Amino acid sequence: MIISGTIKDTFAASRLLSSPALVEPSYARLIFSQISSPNLFIWNTLIKKLVENGMDSMSPPPLLVYKQMLKTSVRPNSHTFMYLIKALQAQLDLYLHEGEAIHSNVVKFGCDSSQFVSSALLGFYVACGFVDRARRVFDKISEPGLVLWTAMMRAYVCANVSEEALRLFGEMRQLGFMPDPVTLATIVSACGQLGNLDTAKVIHGFITKSGVEVDAFVSSGLLGMYGDCGSLEFTYNLFCEMSAKNVVIWNTMIHQCAKNGNMDLAYQLFKMMPDADIVSWNTMIGGLAHAGRCKEALALFNEMELYGVKPNRLTLSITLSACAGLGALDTGTWIHAYIEKNSLNSDGSLDPGLIDMYAKCGSIDKALQVFEKTTRTDLFSWTSIICGLAMHGHAKQAIHYFSQMLEAGVQPDDVTLVGILNACAHSGFLDQGWQYFLSMEKVHSLTPKLEHYGCMVDLLGRMGYLKEAYSLIRGMPMEPNEVIWGTLLSACRVHNNVELGELAAQRLLQLDPTDPYIRVMLSNIYAEASRWDGVMRIRKELKERGLRKEPGCSSIEVNGVVYEFLVGDSLHAQQIEIHSMLDKLEIMLKIGCH
Repeated sequence: MIISGTIKDTFAASRLLSSPALVEPSYARLIFSQISSPNLFIWNTLIKKLVENGMDSMSPPPLLVYKQMLKTSVRPNSHTFMYLIKALQAQLDLYLHEGEAIHSNVVKFGCDSSQFVSSALLGFYVACGFVDRARRVFDKISEPGLVLWTAMMRAYVCANVSEEALRLFGEMRQLGFMPDPVTLATIVSACGQLGNLDTAKVIHGFITKSGVEVDAFVSSGLLGMYGDCGSLEFTYNLFCEMSAKNVVIWNTMIHQCAKNGNMDLAYQLFKMMPDADIVSWNTMIGGLAHAGRCKEALALFNEMELYGVKPNRLTLSITLSACAGLGALDTGTWIHAYIEKNSLNSDGSLDPGLIDMYAKCGSIDKALQVFEKTTRTDLFSWTSIICGLAMHGHAKQAIHYFSQMLEAGVQPDDVTLVGILNACAHSGFLDQGWQYFLSMEKVHSLTPKLEHYGCMVDLLGRMGYLKEAYSLIRGMPMEPNEVIWGTLLSACRVHNNVELGELAAQRLLQLDPTDPYIRVMLSNIYAEASRWDGVMRIRKELKERGLRKEPGCSSIEVNGVVYEFLVGDSLHAQQIEIHSMLDKLEIMLKIGCH
């Protein structure tokens, strides 16, 4: 076409430029340069190509092409602005100012009457976090259609302002608009976000009476709405009433069971499911792990292979977390080998989970090996290794890696600071602990939470500064919980401080009068101080209230099988051999002491 001169024909050039086969931006630009007088269609096609197929070093950005177009006699239309707004949304951090300029041009060239352009502008401002500007765009439209009403409601839902979304839905209904399935799904999300069961019932009643066809997307949204409102009963009843249930609806119901803590019902539904997919398996394994039922989570993971279901990265991430919770090192190591064999960690996204698993399973050296080899030293990887080292009492190494993280320009988050404060607490680094605690607001712009105060109370308590720990608790901007007072009580037990121990125990009993641990700890403090009257009083209270301390539980993995033991447990098939070995170890320890 170039040799024959056909390329100069506007129609022929536009056909070539708009061809789906033309995906190279630089080549599209070359064809465009051969056209002497490009019309609006050709300008729009070039901008569209640059937006959809990306840009290379040889091609100008879409906004620059637009500015070049304005220097000609060609004027933009709604299609031009749709493409430009799409380009802006790809790099929000760079183009907010440009977005405002494009918005001005939309008004200038009379394209603000286009519902689709206005909807795109709404989406742009919401993505930038400016829902108020999005509302101003909406309010300036004389007669917004259903698309714009829905877009604005969706904007409020995305900004977590569900009350405004519901208020806007009421205004829309007063004007006589009937929602479509997309609008219904949006308003159902708003109800779930609000968490008000009465409002959810009203919206559900409206949907039932409206006559609007309820698709699977809206149906799953209704299940999620009731679940988010904390009513698993309504969720399950609605699920049972649904005649047609696809895999999305089944997965939503199982997810809501897991979210609301009913894993038994979740498992029952999972087994009844006609066609479980990878999402179903991940939901079940993740739900069991989150509920502390890590042994069952690992058993279900092993069951996947029998059903021919291949795990994806999310499955492996969840299962690594279950291994960490159970201390199943052999299973975790096997998963690591599986990941390597199938090249499932090319981007390093599973490294934080591997580091966490190895650290919590007692293999900190292996955790360090994974960290040193990782190709992705992001916040999650740094935090995992710092928390792992802290857990193993390697405070100096944890502090070293924390310093390296800051030097690498990675800013810590709340979890990272919990890890470094724990490291200081376990090793008695009082001055450094205070320094890190005070730096949270001054240096890292992080507001200390309960967990951070808990670490500092633990650090002060371990070092014997009980009065300072109590002063810190009294000065907390939030109400101290059981963990805070329990940490102080434990420190009082170690340092035999009866006065503060009684105070901490009193506060704990106000929070949970049925916890036997509190009275047992206070009894031990009295015994250390030879306050036998206090010991007798506590024992009498325990007996009268029928309170018993929960037996401790430990687990060990042998040849890939995890065994759990309770204090006083005599159910294990090899209990005689186990106790015999324990007796031998006790004798050896006594001999070693002498």
